Amino acid sequence: MTMRVSQVEAAIERVLSRAIPELSDPRLPMIVTIERVRITPDLLHATVFVSSLGEVASAVAALNHAKGFLQRQIASEIRLKRTPLLEFAEVGAFL
Repeated sequence: MTMRVSQVEAAIERVLSRAIPELSDPRLPMIVTIERVRITPDLLHATVFVSSLGEVASAVAALNHAKGFLQRQIASEIRLKRTPLLEFAEVGAFL
């Protein structure tokens, strides 16, 4: 993994950590934790692995539903040529 990829992953994690609590979807539990962000080397696709104290599947569905809003948040805070397309998954999906 290059330095650039790891920097973008960390930046996306910071932006999402601030943006997710702003969402008002009733399917989201009170606590959603971003466990890891994996981005492709071309910086076009990012998979965000999350866990929560509540129902993880409904949290993932709510986050995937709100990914347009979250991508706009990333675009406004991180200077990239193209904003990566987000995909949310349960943390167990990468173990």
